[in-house]
Amino acid sequence: MSDNRLSMSKRAIRIATALALVAVMAVIAISLLMSGAGGATAFNASGSDTNARTITIPAQYTEQCSNGVAVPNPAGNAGLVADCAALLAAKDALEGTNAILGWSADVAISDWEGVTIAGNRVSRLDLSRDWYTPPSDKLTGRIPAELGNLTDLMDLRLNSNQLDGAIPAELGKLAKLEWLSIYNNRLTDAIPAELGKLAKLDMLVLHDNQLTGEIPAELGNLAKLEQLVLHFNQLTGAIPAELGNLAKLEQLHLHGNQLTGEIPSELGNLAKLNRLNLHVNQLTGEIPAELGNLAEMDHMLLSDNQLTGAIPAELGNLSKLMFLYLHRNQLTGDIPAELGNLANLRQLFASSNQMSGDIPAELGNLSNLTSLLLSNNRLTGDIPAELGNIAHLRLTLSGNQLTGCIPEAVRAPLNRAARDGYNDEIEKIGLPICAAATHTPTPTSTPVPRSPVPTPTATSAPRTAATPTPTATSAASNEVMDRLAALERQVAEIPELRRQIAGMATRIARLEGGAGAGVATATPTPSATPASVIEASPTPTATPSPTPTSVAGVSGGDACITTLAGNASVRGRWTSDCVSANSPDNRTFYARFYTFTLAAASEVTITLSSNDAAPYLFLREGAWTGGAVRREAGSSNASAVTISITLGAGSYTIEASTWESETGGDFTLELEVAL
Repeated sequence: MSDNRLSMSKRAIRIATALALVAVMAVIAISLLMSGAGGATAFNASGSDTNARTITIPAQYTEQCSNGVAVPNPAGNAGLVADCAALLAAKDALEGTNAILGWSADVAISDWEGVTIAGNRVSRLDLSRDWYTPPSDKLTGRIPAELGNLTDLMDLRLNSNQLDGAIPAELGKLAKLEWLSIYNNRLTDAIPAELGKLAKLDMLVLHDNQLTGEIPAELGNLAKLEQLVLHFNQLTGAIPAELGNLAKLEQLHLHGNQLTGEIPSELGNLAKLNRLNLHVNQLTGEIPAELGNLAEMDHMLLSDNQLTGAIPAELGNLSKLMFLYLHRNQLTGDIPAELGNLANLRQLFASSNQMSGDIPAELGNLSNLTSLLLSNNRLTGDIPAELGNIAHLRLTLSGNQLTGCIPEAVRAPLNRAARDGYNDEIEKIGLPICAAATHTPTPTSTPVPRSPVPTPTATSAPRTAATPTPTATSAASNEVMDRLAALERQVAEIPELRRQIAGMATRIARLEGGAGAGVATATPTPSATPASVIEASPTPTATPSPTPTSVAGVSGGDACITTLAGNASVRGRWTSDCVSANSPDNRTFYARFYTFTLAAASEVTITLSSNDAAPYLFLREGAWTGGAVRREAGSSNASAVTISITLGAGSYTIEASTWESETGGDFTLELEVAL
């Protein structure tokens, strides 16, 4: 009996084991179905890709691309057939509601819009649009996952469209990709961590979208990345310390997001970094002293955050730094005197903080500085007269606790700031102007004798009257001369007034030269391209130049505007001092403005060229920066743009700007006028 029971027990165990194996297999099968086995992706808890994701392209597209038209010799170009099929499968998703691509198997793939073929594979896909392109000509769909099948793709650009939805994780399969640029769209959701697999990527440009979530730490794996451009999104969380691994990174643009936490000290490892833009976020903590190691840095923009602590003295090591923006934070402590070592610095914005102590006199060494904004802090002590040594400085100091008086030499920088739209700095500071230095009267040719003077005769009396001993009268004369000198300095600060005075002086000189009535207005013989058609300025000069000139005229009161004196070839530089009057989406485009006036209808050709940034031209009505746009020209990949147009008599303004926001560099502008 016991043997039977044992036998039955063994059979029960075997049955139970078998049932358990069946149950396990069922669970596995269900899991595979739920995870999308046969082409879908399974993710682990961290959201990373655990299987090689394959997008199955419907057979109909492969058949269409094998017709011998879309791909020549399809049997020998299987890779290009596969690329063709992937693009056809992606077409509807990209177009959205606008059927504009025109990709068709009845047309050779080499003729498809935006498609570049190299080595019998698709190597480049550029469907970018200009920001001013009509909405009907823009892509309105989503970025299709099928693009991840273009395994030889090196360059993907979809800029300035109206694409929405998420960035597909499948783009992380593009192992040869070097350039990924999808800025100025309507993309949402998080940046896929899979992009960190793009080992050859050197440009990742996703700015001006609606991306959310945190910056993936996996982007720190992009060893060849040179530019990481993520500004003007809705990114949150901390800046990953792993970005400090990007040894080749030159530009890091994260501004205009909602980033929190501290600035990672690891960013100080980025030896090639020259632009660090972190402004307009919610960053906290101190500025890492390690940022002083960034020897190539020329732009460091940290304003509009919640940074605390003192400005690190180590920033004084950044010999190439041109722009240092620290305003609207919660910085405390003294201004480091070491900042006076920044010989190339052009703008130092540190207003609206809680800094204290004296203003370092060493800042007067910054001969290239054009803007020093220190208002609304807790600074104390005297205003250094050395700041008056900086030739073109605009200075704000109001809202502090300064004492003493305002040095006479500092009055001009304060007045420049007021003219540029800031408050009346001298009035707001509330301190008197320092008294002028006492002048020692210069002895006359007849000094006061130390010995008794003989009683003057009738003859000597007039001589004594002619050369009086310095008295209160001569002191008054000195005071008058001081006032005249001060007036002369004030006139020198107003270029428009100085120019008009010079023009009137020239006219007076001509009249006094004996020209006589009617003679001074003789008109020279115009050349083939007469410069007389262009009036240099409102200066009342009677006679225009008879020969076309090749130089620019003098600037007006606004340093961003130059009046052209004739047919001109002008070399300029874009900096953040001057910005475009046309700035869509709250972005900032650097620009310079050039006005000219036509006395008669003329053919005008304007050419703007640059090797530093893609140029962009606006031709505006009137002699000011905000006139109506008459014509515009430019593209993202051009090094020179031209506008040719017939204009009537009147005033016009050229806005010489750039394609990319917050991009500087040198440029050349040429203006040609012919009747």
